[in-house]
Amino acid sequence: MKIGILLSAYNSEEYIDECLTPWFNLKEQYDITICCNSGMFKDYADYGYVSKNKPTLQKLVNFDIDFLISTGPKVRLDEITSKNTLLRILKNSCDVVWILDSDEFYTEEEITNIINYLNRTPEYDWYSINFKNHVFTKNLFLDGFSPPRIFRTNRNGGINEFYFDNHINYNDGEDFEKKNNNTIPRDVAWIRHYTWLNEDSRSKEKIRYHKERFVGGCSFEWDEDSDSLKFSESFYKSRNLEVPILHETIDWSSNNFTIDFSRNENKFYIKNITKPQSLDFRFFDGQTGNQIYETNLNLLPETIYFVWPTPTMFKDVDGFKKFRVEVTENKKIIHNEFIHI
Repeated sequence: MKIGILLSAYNSEEYIDECLTPWFNLKEQYDITICCNSGMFKDYADYGYVSKNKPTLQKLVNFDIDFLISTGPKVRLDEITSKNTLLRILKNSCDVVWILDSDEFYTEEEITNIINYLNRTPEYDWYSINFKNHVFTKNLFLDGFSPPRIFRTNRNGGINEFYFDNHINYNDGEDFEKKNNNTIPRDVAWIRHYTWLNEDSRSKEKIRYHKERFVGGCSFEWDEDSDSLKFSESFYKSRNLEVPILHETIDWSSNNFTIDFSRNENKFYIKNITKPQSLDFRFFDGQTGNQIYETNLNLLPETIYFVWPTPTMFKDVDGFKKFRVEVTENKKIIHNEFIHI
């Protein structure tokens, strides 16, 4: 299987080494071709933002990428034109096209696991991948983001083009979302993604881009008083959604389930279960360390479980900020995280 990596990399010199190193370590073993566009998208230039890409471009040159486009002030490309330029190179010479952004960090093990999974599941035309979307700071992340990332090129008459974001048209004219697809399970790979960080100079610029490009706007705002990101309460309120909770791994993390919390319902949800397992859950006040509740759950895949310690606990307590959830299997800790509410 020949693998084509379609990489977008702009103003990301802090990330590019960690992003690309595992791919280059596996490049020959798995017949990987890497194509990259590095340059400010036209929309950002139209907003009047100043390009800051030279350090990123220098690092990309040092990696000896197979096909590298660098766009300057006179030849700005929008995002879709950029992706389609690289797609034309890859789609006729590779068996799969794999979208990669420069702030996405795969390990060599995760890349290998995904390739093995693709080989085991040839029935699917395309795949989404689960990401841990790190927001505000590098230790906090959101769950639940799984965008399209991998497309087989020999299905449905072949890939025609990207038409929006990571959405493609096949040559048979049918909607790609109706084609046979699957999400890579979390126990195969769960990818770290530095998407909206306070320290990242791109974050403030991305807000306007998302507001103008995506229907419904952006889920983040810039707080001028604190000079930092914040969730857009109006975005979530308009959709009758809760502002997301934040996760923080303490020391142990399992990819065989996820834990969520609903403020409105005052419940923990155990979901995204990958295999049968009998686990002990302990819930603590994340500030005082006091244990709130414990229970044993016999988990089965494709089932969602909830834990409801008391109907009113913490719902109206001023200043309560986080839980700690500890999960053990046969008395061994396998998962330990803070849930920031």
